[in-house]
Amino acid sequence: MYLAVVLLLAPWMVGGQSVNFTINSIELQALPSKTIINGDNLQLKCLVDIAKIGHFVLASTFTFFKDDNLIHNVTTTSSEAIYTIQNASVSRSGFYKCQINAETRHKTSEEIKVKVTGLSAPLISITKMEVSEGDEITVRCEAPNEEPPMTFNFYKTVKERGLPKRKRAPNTNYAETTYEIKEGESILHFECTLKLMIEDEPESPLSRRQTVTVVEPFSTPTITVRPSNNFTEGAVMEVTCTVQKSYRRSEVVSITLQKGNQILKASNSERLTYSQVATVSDMGNYTCKAEGRTASKTTSAMVKVKELFPRPRLTLKQMNNKTEFINDGDLVTLECSVSSLPPQESSKQDFYLIVNKGERRHMRRGGKFMMHLRSADSGDYKCEVTIANITKTSEQVPVKVYAPVTKPELKQIIKDNKMVVLGDTLILTCRSPTGTPPIEYTLYREGVLLESKEKKDNSEVTFMVNTTKLHDLGHYQCSASNRNQKSSALSEVLNVTVITPVREVSLLIIPGNGEVEEGAELSLVCEAKYGTLPLTFYFYVKKGAEILLRNVTETDIMHAQHTVSLFTKEKDGAYFCKASNKANKIASSGSVEVKAILARWKAAVIATFVFVIIVAAIAIALYLYLDKKKKGKNILSDSSRSSKAVNSSGEKSAADVKSDDSYFGSVQNEEELHILRTAEETNGNNQQNHEVEYTEADGSAPDPHHDSVENNSNENPNTNNLT
Repeated sequence: MYLAVVLLLAPWMVGGQSVNFTINSIELQALPSKTIINGDNLQLKCLVDIAKIGHFVLASTFTFFKDDNLIHNVTTTSSEAIYTIQNASVSRSGFYKCQINAETRHKTSEEIKVKVTGLSAPLISITKMEVSEGDEITVRCEAPNEEPPMTFNFYKTVKERGLPKRKRAPNTNYAETTYEIKEGESILHFECTLKLMIEDEPESPLSRRQTVTVVEPFSTPTITVRPSNNFTEGAVMEVTCTVQKSYRRSEVVSITLQKGNQILKASNSERLTYSQVATVSDMGNYTCKAEGRTASKTTSAMVKVKELFPRPRLTLKQMNNKTEFINDGDLVTLECSVSSLPPQESSKQDFYLIVNKGERRHMRRGGKFMMHLRSADSGDYKCEVTIANITKTSEQVPVKVYAPVTKPELKQIIKDNKMVVLGDTLILTCRSPTGTPPIEYTLYREGVLLESKEKKDNSEVTFMVNTTKLHDLGHYQCSASNRNQKSSALSEVLNVTVITPVREVSLLIIPGNGEVEEGAELSLVCEAKYGTLPLTFYFYVKKGAEILLRNVTETDIMHAQHTVSLFTKEKDGAYFCKASNKANKIASSGSVEVKAILARWKAAVIATFVFVIIVAAIAIALYLYLDKKKKGKNILSDSSRSSKAVNSSGEKSAADVKSDDSYFGSVQNEEELHILRTAEETNGNNQQNHEVEYTEADGSAPDPHHDSVENNSNENPNTNNLT
């Protein structure tokens, strides 16, 4: 029996050649059918039936053909290959087949005809939407989803459609043609159609007959089963395959014995024998296959084996446990039984419990076994029994013992050593060091449940918390539990700190009007309304470029101050500040224009100096004015005396001079004219005063011509008007 098993598992070597497999058949299928609508997906499935020895892995190459042209190939260990054509077009119609190549053997499927119906209308485009008579226009017709060769028909319509222009496209899926716009044409219409050149060609006439003689290289194999094709398990089954080679051919013929797709034995001789102690599992169809270089022949036989006793069944019963899950330390009973075996016979048989990696434990007579299960005892259990040299094994029963979870550990994941900033995602992990999965983890914040997740292994679970509000800061905990009814644990409290970025930064300047006396101080106060301490403040002035004046870090307050001493015109500019913290986000204030103004004492000095200059100028002007006025009076007196002298000598009187334009033309300048006019007005308005003045003048210097003047006055009463 053991020799037969060894022979079954080993690859067969006969005549120095290894025979590990054989190709039974190959078939190509078109899905969903051989006739589809344009735009549907076409799936070509190549199925192959290969018989192999044991668990031998065979890599095969599948090749797909369309109209004898290779379109796809793939290498795989599977018994099928699929080639999918997405959105199949009408040009995909044709004859398809597939071929398998495995080592030195190959096989080709029968051809199938695939028809794709519903040819889509082509796309048309023109170079210009507006043309003139005598212009040329190019029309393009295209079938983007189809494959050449194809023929396009172009139509130009004026009042009725004209004859088509036919363009053949053997290598492209488009064609172009040019039209000349003729005189008198107004509105034109262009259309096109296409025709794929895949129509079936008629068969050719029969060729001249040639006679070929066919020689059979080997006979159809025969199969023999002993003791018969129908027997009870426990007997030795022997299957023999025999083939007869032709004396006219010398090629090598291999024989394989198959049960389903499993090769039981192979040989390169003309006879093959396979034997073993049979069980019910050996029942089935057996096939002998003889295979040469190009030909193969098969013969099959059905073998029926009656069951001596049924396969045993393993059951597990829990003691004092109200749940369906097994806790660590629970007492269970494992029982192996054969349904058709009476209790008296069952107590006489030896039962074995097979645990995990093949460990065998002898069970009590009757097939019962009691044990306290631990988490390490989890695994697949089965039992076996041997009756009349027939050993049968039960189906596997999975046994999972749930060990309790231990206190989980809650951690915060900090990437690149950066603290969590408000608005970022807080990453927390929770893991229980021990405990049988699946384990359910629950995250709490300040005792409020946030989220629950289940892990099917002992790896950590990750929670993602969006820190959008300040209340996302606080104490976090996680709990762990599994199907162990006594298992539940809570982690230590994790205190999470989230950094609030700096926001709403403002700059206060003193003095507040933005004007600073030269030599005085300018005080700058930068304040942030929001932000987690410590804060770093930066003071800037912008004069074309930004100049950093100072930076300072505050740990207790939300503002900082900077003083610009001895302010001058050179320090004029736009002042602003910035603030940041560990969130690495900088917030800036608005800018304030500040300029230097003149100091008060300087302004007073300048004002005093200007006042003195103005007073001096006024005094000088007044002096000059009074001096000119005085000179005018003297000139008037002299003029009056001269007039009297002239009148006495027979010259023109003052009245004549006033009325004579030629006299004013003889005045040397405006100043003399002003003096004369002033004197005249004064003489008319205050004649008495002039008389006094003349009296004074006469008293001070007696005029030798006084008598003559008086005489003249009596003769001319208007003489006093001139005075």
